Amino acid sequence: MSKRRAGSGDVWALILAGGASRRMGEPKLLLPAPRGNLLQQTMHQVLAAGNVQMAVITAEGGPLRQEDTESVPVEWLTTSQANRGLGASLSAGVRQLEARYAPAAIQIILGDQPEISPDAIRQVTEVFIQTGAEIVQARYDDRPAHPVLFAAPLFPELTKLDGDVGAKELLQQYREQIVEVKISGNAPRDIDTPEEYARYRESAFSKI
Repeated sequence: MSKRRAGSGDVWALILAGGASRRMGEPKLLLPAPRGNLLQQTMHQVLAAGNVQMAVITAEGGPLRQEDTESVPVEWLTTSQANRGLGASLSAGVRQLEARYAPAAIQIILGDQPEISPDAIRQVTEVFIQTGAEIVQARYDDRPAHPVLFAAPLFPELTKLDGDVGAKELLQQYREQIVEVKISGNAPRDIDTPEEYARYRESAFSKI
């Protein structure tokens, strides 16, 4: 759980961590990062935003365990459908959070983006609170990217997702309703391959 008691109407950050890491060849979210492992690094970025509750959705029976978070406050969710792809994990996570906490909105965060900015997460939440927009998305210098926030009226659409498409089609369908938040710098990078992880590790650990 997060620092304070979660209640109805909160904004949640849902970290998707159910991928199979096929291109990496090993569970990538357990690879070392300055705050422990890649999953912990992403979680600490979310916590630093300071204005969201945090949950992780991962594969039931998969390589990630709650112990891998080393007591970082988080709602730990699992799904047996993670092998169906990112969309299936997203759907399962939204369904479980909606049933347990009735959030006002959910931000989608990718577990393999440990460089995501706490400021981006914070600003996306603030714009939702100010505007009540049904979709709020970070717009970086190079492109729109995560985090992307969906308000509760769109939860039924999110729970229909399946496969590995994620919410891209939903963003396209509702593109006229998206409120963008300008964030300086480029979009956060995915870490999918050993080469991408090597570049991240060299950069991240050089800052310590």
